[in-house]
Amino acid sequence: MAFVKVCSVSELEPRGIASFYVEGLEVMVLRDHEGELHAFYGLCPHEDFPLVDGFFDGSTITCGMHGWILDASTGRGLNPPGCHIDAYPLKLEGHEIHVDLDTTLS
Repeated sequence: MAFVKVCSVSELEPRGIASFYVEGLEVMVLRDHEGELHAFYGLCPHEDFPLVDGFFDGSTITCGMHGWILDASTGRGLNPPGCHIDAYPLKLEGHEIHVDLDTTLS
């Protein structure tokens, strides 16, 4: 698969985080505290709770169901440290965000 359109940059407002279904997957797109865009698998690795329904502070994503904490730049677990969510390559084409779901960065 090549890069596919996920959303427009304007769809990240006001929280800087949003979730979209693409090719049968929940894909979460966010803007971290440094303004960088990232794309991740959108469900918590613990019990598949939608991470977009949790808490996002620009640096971390906290699952709203059980409090697992993930780094918003890498998808790596902070609490517990052994968990992670898949990070996908992302590119901008104009004002559209495209993601390659066949490749993971983490």
